[in-house]
Amino acid sequence: MNEWSLLLFTFLMQASIGLTVMLGLNTRKLTVVLEGKNQSSFLLWYLFVACIFAGIGLLSSITHLGVPLNAPNSLLNIFSSWLSREVVFTATYFSLLGLTFLWLWFKKRLSYVLLGLAIIAGLCDVYAMASIYRYTSMLTWMNDNTYLMFYGTMLTLGAAGYYLLVNLLLKFNASFTAAQISTRGLWILWGVIGISLFIRLVYQPVYESYLVHASYNNESITFPIDSIHAYQEIWSLRISSWLIGILGVFILGFGLFRQIKSSSKGQEYVVAGCCCALVAEFMLRYCFYVIH
Repeated sequence: MNEWSLLLFTFLMQASIGLTVMLGLNTRKLTVVLEGKNQSSFLLWYLFVACIFAGIGLLSSITHLGVPLNAPNSLLNIFSSWLSREVVFTATYFSLLGLTFLWLWFKKRLSYVLLGLAIIAGLCDVYAMASIYRYTSMLTWMNDNTYLMFYGTMLTLGAAGYYLLVNLLLKFNASFTAAQISTRGLWILWGVIGISLFIRLVYQPVYESYLVHASYNNESITFPIDSIHAYQEIWSLRISSWLIGILGVFILGFGLFRQIKSSSKGQEYVVAGCCCALVAEFMLRYCFYVIH
């Protein structure tokens, strides 16, 4: 597999966008429960991590270019090329996220306008990323399953990453205790991860039917790669990825039930469930690229 730079770019960028979306959904609550210095400090660290993910992802995409200094040339076909549009949306998202961070740093308050614009740019960026592969000559990508996989990954990484990041910040600074996720919030995160996985699983028979139809009509070879045959050869890896994702959902749910019975128990299961979800998403993204 020689597409590690693109794998890291899409995975980390979608993780960053997912974290930003989750912050947008929870920012009202966080600004209410956190006050003054604690509020700005917590949000700064959160945005800093989101910026780091996006920055590393952006650097990974640049290293994929044969001549990185020619990267500006990718902007020349914005009206006809999804690649150019993706570059624009990625740069816009990263810039707006950075401006949100800087505004909070200097003004000591969060700009909802900048954060909202960053979220919109991020969601458009995911669509542009998926469209690059959807409208290509690789038959395993030329299906709406690509959109489901990219947006599903964004939601799962955002929900699982939000829980892990909040708890990591709590461990480093006890004054952030008010930002601890409530039981209701944990169930919402569990629902996001579970529904994201469920929708993609439900669509898989439709996707498999598409692959069978393409293969039956002798459309399965994109020189020099028989992408459908390559896809079928990694069935064990794909099944393992889905099983780890399902296991993560069940472990997460079990941990939440334990927390309901005793607030001091179950956290380790929630952490394990979120980690399983992250591993499953990385494996699914690897499966996406390994056929190339």
